Amino acid sequence: MDEPTSPDLALEDELRKVVALFDPVPPALFDDAMYAFSARRLDAELAELTFDSLWEGSATRIRGAGQHRTLAFEGGGVAVELEIAESGGGRRLIGRLEPGRAAQITVQRRDAETTVTTDALGRFTVDAVRDGHLRLHVTFPGAPPVVTTWVHL
Repeated sequence: MDEPTSPDLALEDELRKVVALFDPVPPALFDDAMYAFSARRLDAELAELTFDSLWEGSATRIRGAGQHRTLAFEGGGVAVELEIAESGGGRRLIGRLEPGRAAQITVQRRDAETTVTTDALGRFTVDAVRDGHLRLHVTFPGAPPVVTTWVHL
């Protein structure tokens, strides 16, 4: 196959500009693509979202501002229960591992990470969490890590 000639490259550049002007990629789609790309080399067991109190079909769907949101993830022999509450300028994550045991929890975002340690029963709290996409990376002593799917707060 022949190399594209400079008129071909110029036409391609012009088409890219037109598409960017009239049909730009939505920012949320770009973020989702980045998260999918970052998960291509998963080095941990995946814990999938099994419950979200915001789901339309949830019998316990929360209504109204200032209410708590509940999430549950399961995978890799672990369940992660997470409650999200309004707290000052951000959100507060209150979580628990089942079975309860000591672990290190890292709240991963595209631009930052926050790490906390659970108590012996697997309970943890993370304060001042901003809105946006995040996932939890759970590291147990002597066991493979578990990572949750990405969720949007």
